[in-house]
Amino acid sequence: NEQSFLVSMQRVATTTGQYWHDDEATKLCVHPEYGTWTAFRTVVVFETTSSCRMRCSIPPAPPLCACPVTKEESQMAKTVFDYALSVSSSDEEGYGATLDKSWAELCVYLHGTVCSGSKWENVPDSMKPWIQLRDCISVGREKWKYSQAQLLYHYTKDPEILSTELKRIRC
Repeated sequence: NEQSFLVSMQRVATTTGQYWHDDEATKLCVHPEYGTWTAFRTVVVFETTSSCRMRCSIPPAPPLCACPVTKEESQMAKTVFDYALSVSSSDEEGYGATLDKSWAELCVYLHGTVCSGSKWENVPDSMKPWIQLRDCISVGREKWKYSQAQLLYHYTKDPEILSTELKRIRC
């Protein structure tokens, strides 16, 4: 079913050689400059013809990015990740609601769920540790951390946040 096809954007980012992926503790991708303050949204795949494959050689994969995170930060992030997972798994309205879902249902949930979150107090408690997780990594945080509106929108998908920001920048 093409509609339920999922791509690991972390794996895609890692294959570029520009990101380190924490497979063990947090599942975060960390860029040596931007840290965790990037978002992966699209993968474009081109189909080649057989004649092109004969003429074109596939370049070697770039070397993997070295880990830019200190051991202490990684341990702190792992603690937050474990807490976020436990809170979310017990939340019957948040991620916990996905535990018994099929892949198709999970895709609909992940890509279609909107939380009311125009203000921090409206964000479900089960979402807040996920937001805190990125903050555990200091790389890029000072210069590239998302604005409060970006954070709220990224984790809630509340269109009211976009509307408010558009009104704000038009003034």
